[in-house]
Amino acid sequence: MSSPYEPIHITVPGCPGDPRAAAPPIEGVVIHRGPPLHPDDRTVVDGIPCTSVARTLVDLAEVMTRDELRATFARARWLGLLDIAAVDASLSRVEWRPSLPMLRDVMDEFRA
Repeated sequence: MSSPYEPIHITVPGCPGDPRAAAPPIEGVVIHRGPPLHPDDRTVVDGIPCTSVARTLVDLAEVMTRDELRATFARARWLGLLDIAAVDASLSRVEWRPSLPMLRDVMDEFRA
């Protein structure tokens, strides 16, 4: 039976050949394996390790439309969480992605 909720995405340091990748999947959880995150791209919220707001905005560009990303940036600004310098720094630490030109365009709209 499928869940009505979106899956939770987590990042685990490691690589695709990591033997842990062969573990059975966990329903409702999508595991991404990659290099360890830079300390500035991590935070802890209520005792749970999470990506920083800046890194989350960079990552969301991969799965959102331009309008959705713009709305997410606007919401982060409204909440007082948008730090464009931190987003720039997180962006500088990621590998090339097809979404980067769109992300840069949206970031430029929120500078100032």
